[in-house]
Amino acid sequence: MNKKRVKQEKQRTNASYLTRIFVRIFLVITILNVGIVAGVVTISGLRVRESEGAALISSVQEAAVNGNINWKEFEQAHDEGRWSDFIRVTWTSGKVDESHGTSEFIKGIEKIHLDNFYLSDKGVYWHDKLKTDKVTVELWLSVEEVIESVLQTIFAIIVVMFVSLAAGIYVIRSFAKKLSRPLAELSEAAANNNGKPLPVPENPVEINQLAKNFNQLLNRLNLKILQEQQFVSDASHELRTPVAAIRGHATLLKRRWKEHPEIIDESLDYIDEESQRMKVMIEELLTISRGNHMKIEKEKINLSDYIVQLISEIQPAITQDITLSVTENLFVSADKQALRHILAAFIENAGKYSPTDEKITVKLKKAGESVDLSVADKGLGIAKDEKEKVFERFYRVDKSRSSEIPGTGLGLSIAKQYAEMMDAWIFISDNVPNGSIFHLVLSEEE
Repeated sequence: MNKKRVKQEKQRTNASYLTRIFVRIFLVITILNVGIVAGVVTISGLRVRESEGAALISSVQEAAVNGNINWKEFEQAHDEGRWSDFIRVTWTSGKVDESHGTSEFIKGIEKIHLDNFYLSDKGVYWHDKLKTDKVTVELWLSVEEVIESVLQTIFAIIVVMFVSLAAGIYVIRSFAKKLSRPLAELSEAAANNNGKPLPVPENPVEINQLAKNFNQLLNRLNLKILQEQQFVSDASHELRTPVAAIRGHATLLKRRWKEHPEIIDESLDYIDEESQRMKVMIEELLTISRGNHMKIEKEKINLSDYIVQLISEIQPAITQDITLSVTENLFVSADKQALRHILAAFIENAGKYSPTDEKITVKLKKAGESVDLSVADKGLGIAKDEKEKVFERFYRVDKSRSSEIPGTGLGLSIAKQYAEMMDAWIFISDNVPNGSIFHLVLSEEE
């Protein structure tokens, strides 16, 4: 039952919610209005009857003292013929005189009363007493007119309020439907979306902003899908090349190794080289596929000393000479393996695109409150519109030479992932007059 109720709560429309809130507020206001108005009318009516009773009892007391009570002057009757007042006069001598039907009335109200109010089969009466040294006058005055006035007022208020309630619900539902129409159209467009932007209504402003945000999200999702599709296509293409080469040499060995044994070493070397290339590519693809699941362990590092150590390890694998310029004792909070991969990717890229007789310059310096690690080459440089693209998977700046330049095209993409995970900034600037500078900027640790 609870699950069903929760489900129904979730399925309510804006009109339903607004109507429920309006009805609750309206009922509270109605109850308050009825209570306040009924109280005011009741108090006002009772005060009027109290004034009438005081005047009446005073007149009866004066007539009793003079000894000439004419009950016809004091007896009041309702339109239906029922008496609206009962009076009893008691002299100190013990003599009692009463208005019409007072004895029977008193017998019926002896046990049914609250303070000065008495209840009988003839209605509700208010009691008052005036006592002097000669005579005591008691009055029971009907308040039925006051009660009827209060009930009529309450009825009128309820009728007006319920008419207003019906009108209010109609107006709310009409406006809620009008307000919900753009959202319903947006929801329908989203459900039937085939990659196209959703319609953006001008009003209301909230739906306009929501539609724009949806479109931005769709653009990012479509771009992500295209990137993933391109990634799969590029990965397949990159893997197909070494696989084809390996199979070609394996077939060649099967057919001709007996007649031409000299091809064995050459083919085995090629197979070994291509399989190693595949291994590296597969490892890098797995690294990229892990994405946000890649783990790093930050620690406080003397980056100045660590860079010197890394360069000594990387230099033997690079044809060009590496020139090192390091500011001493610069500390950062970073992951050592991530730093190794980023620096190796920068230097490997510089080595691929720089002439063999040019030097690669590695610098480490302070930049405000940050530390700037840069690798500069003397290559052809990178166009402004391609500086961000080089960090995409499999992207090559010089596509005409991409088959001649070794590598998987994934190193810089992985480097950017590592940089982002360490909250570092990675970018490219121009190395005037020619070449590029790859930067890694990290926050300095005290």
